[in-house]
Amino acid sequence: MRQKHGQNFLIDLNVANNIVKAADLNKEDEVLEIGSGKGVLTKLIYPAVKRLTAVEIDASLYETLRKKLSACGVDNVILVKQDFMKMQTPQRAQEIWDAQKVQEPLDVFPFSDLGTAASFKIVSNLPYNVGTAIVQKILPLPNWTTAVFMLQKEVAQRLCAKTGGKDYGYISIFTQYYADCKMLFDVSKSCFNPQPKVVSSVIKLVNKNSPAPDKELFAIIKRSFSMRRKTILNSLSSFDKLEKADALNILETCKIDPLTRPEKLTLQDFKRISEQVNARKRAVNA
Repeated sequence: MRQKHGQNFLIDLNVANNIVKAADLNKEDEVLEIGSGKGVLTKLIYPAVKRLTAVEIDASLYETLRKKLSACGVDNVILVKQDFMKMQTPQRAQEIWDAQKVQEPLDVFPFSDLGTAASFKIVSNLPYNVGTAIVQKILPLPNWTTAVFMLQKEVAQRLCAKTGGKDYGYISIFTQYYADCKMLFDVSKSCFNPQPKVVSSVIKLVNKNSPAPDKELFAIIKRSFSMRRKTILNSLSSFDKLEKADALNILETCKIDPLTRPEKLTLQDFKRISEQVNARKRAVNA
């Protein structure tokens, strides 16, 4: 029977144990779980940590898990019935997103009593339909340390892709800016009920604690990969009414071949381009 929110529940305890093990949990850890479902990860996480905040959108699943935890006398789990995409955003994260203007900010987690200095880990089997959005919204947060996510394999490959690969694109660079990303292992369809149509993969992210990005950086990267079959000169020339001669001058200053395609450019290449675009804007407005 199809679930209301399209969930595919992990039923393989060996896989669940390997996911939790990858997070290197200890008794001092604050942990966030997004989409607790039937609690297969929840029940492995809470005995190993100081506190777990588990977020579940489905009212029936929430209530079933709440009763189970209560019956077991569990006192270190905060179970939240909420759409994770609509939870309250810490102020510093809000400021970062306001500066980036990449996407609308996400209300992230109910740890407001801990303050922005508190650090936390994330362990989650993410919904296939919003996995990329959740990862992209989490990455700019200042105080997560590590995250272990299970997602659709194709999504995981894009998040972890390196320069020049077929999966390399905007989300690869966005992820790379904020975190070190590593593919850990694949998970067969048979490990879920109901079985999904796709293979899943588990990845591990480690926060780089990167500063807020240059104002134009991600807009330039997104524009470039929306025209990935074109050269960087052509895509940059179409960015924010930039004249082709100015785009060529910027690329020459950055020592980047104007005929290069976006997938051949590194994060550092795009950083240099963005810096030059902003320098040009400052000169024009001076």
